Amino acid sequence: MDEASLDKYFSIVVEAINIGYILLSASVCGKMNNEHIRRNVSIELTTSVDDWYIIRECYVRSFHRYPLYKYMVPDDTKRDDFLRAYLDANYEVTVGSGQGILLAIKIAEEVGNNDNNNNHRKQTTTTCKKVIGGVVFLPPSSDGCGWAIGSDEPYWQAYEKYGLAKISKEGLERVKKYEAWENTNVAQSLSRTRIPLWNGLFCAISPDYSSKGVGSTVYKEAIRIMAQFWLRQQKAKILNKKEGRTMKKSEEDQKETSWSKFLVKFLSSKSLHRYTLLNHRALPTGAMVQKLTEKQNETTVNSTAQESPIKRRTPSTPELARVPPAPLVVAVSHSDRSANFHELNGFHSVARIPFHDPANGIHQFYCHVLVLDPFKTGKTDQLNSALLMNKSKIADPPTATADMNKKHFNVVS
Repeated sequence: MDEASLDKYFSIVVEAINIGYILLSASVCGKMNNEHIRRNVSIELTTSVDDWYIIRECYVRSFHRYPLYKYMVPDDTKRDDFLRAYLDANYEVTVGSGQGILLAIKIAEEVGNNDNNNNHRKQTTTTCKKVIGGVVFLPPSSDGCGWAIGSDEPYWQAYEKYGLAKISKEGLERVKKYEAWENTNVAQSLSRTRIPLWNGLFCAISPDYSSKGVGSTVYKEAIRIMAQFWLRQQKAKILNKKEGRTMKKSEEDQKETSWSKFLVKFLSSKSLHRYTLLNHRALPTGAMVQKLTEKQNETTVNSTAQESPIKRRTPSTPELARVPPAPLVVAVSHSDRSANFHELNGFHSVARIPFHDPANGIHQFYCHVLVLDPFKTGKTDQLNSALLMNKSKIADPPTATADMNKKHFNVVS
């Protein structure tokens, strides 16, 4: 090898080393930046309409290429405006009406300020929280079967109010087609199990912060806030019933079941503090609640036995039947990426159902049904079975390949 070839060879090697160093540095810096973001991100319950408008814009950007919304509004130029109206309508029916909760995902950022004091410029920094996404949850229905607002009618009335048809008449028609299909084939099937369910209606973060581990960092806290919200609701219901019985001034009606006493005590501020976000203990399981209830009953029997045989009493079967069952969480997703995210964060996939437009019979996307059991009730299989029983009622989509028919309805055990 002559001197010129040798110089060329070494220059190529040096250039390759430099490129490798640059790529490695970029990777390391990217990982450090992602770690910094994850350390400064948080999630909290919010009732601010201003927060909603920011979260809505995060949704619009994140959902622009989402399979469900591409089907609803094929025209890219109309999709964003349609999504804003669609999301505002859903917000009004759920969170705006008090039948849903909104969680805001925020990141703490330092902002520099120039402080001019006595002609001396001083640079100071303040920390502010920036909204970068959010989650909308629907709580269990009042009768304990599925989630709240089981009818399509309130949503369709809101769609008319917010002018979805003016933006895209075809889009509104497709919204109604899909939502009627999902209500029949998913919501009603799950409601028949008579299991209370939370529904994760919308969940997204700004594309600027996607693929950085932000969602996984806050999702467990989101579920904890949701569960804590439900526990407080049960405490309020018990206290309201107690107040109502007291007003009747009836000796029999003023009696309180041992379960009610236990749950009120369990949900008192000190007890509930054990399960707050600042404390990373696990949520109480169904078995744990039952065990503590039995212990409370034994204490009641032992204490009353010394006072008088007449007061000696244990809760009857009807009283125990009034124990509010702990809810599960359902997420309905329409993309493999979204479904994978939920599975990585503890959800269990119970069904993968192909949706095809009834007008043309063409397969559009898969509807993933995922379930999380935060209170460890062990009822996931019941939801799985309910969707499996509905399999025969869903018509096979006409497709060009036999393989698609084989994948028609995949229930994952």
